[in-house]
Amino acid sequence: MTDEVHAEARSTTACDRLVARLVSCGEPKGVCTRLRVGTSLLRRAYQGFLEGKATRKIPVDGIKKELVAHGQAGQFYRHLYFHIGCQFLGWPGMLASWFMHQVDVKQAAAGRKESAVEARGNLAALACAEVLLNRSRQRLSRQEAAEMLREILAG
Repeated sequence: MTDEVHAEARSTTACDRLVARLVSCGEPKGVCTRLRVGTSLLRRAYQGFLEGKATRKIPVDGIKKELVAHGQAGQFYRHLYFHIGCQFLGWPGMLASWFMHQVDVKQAAAGRKESAVEARGNLAALACAEVLLNRSRQRLSRQEAAEMLREILAG
């Protein structure tokens, strides 16, 4: 590889890598693939949690500060994957996503700053899910989806 390629690889942020990963989740392939992607995202959301891995040291460079404030870096990814995965699963997942968001909103109203950040992250995740679902239905090009995801996530 050339030095330019190495420099470009080093200059990508965690947000750039996340956007690329998410766009690939929304590739148009049909309903069954959407269900498989939704399940995969849910598994990813809980894999580290169930294994007892710490999630606060995950890189979040390039992501809006209001989405990762108060030590919510790892939680941001978990909430993002959870809510996008739920949206990909259809109405049962959407219902689960709505209930989980309500828990965060209630905790935020009680003064828990982490929950306020999580609630903002949930809303960003729902906006990302809408973009990805539109991409999977071929309503958006790959480039349009990537640009929209960057608008939602990049800080």
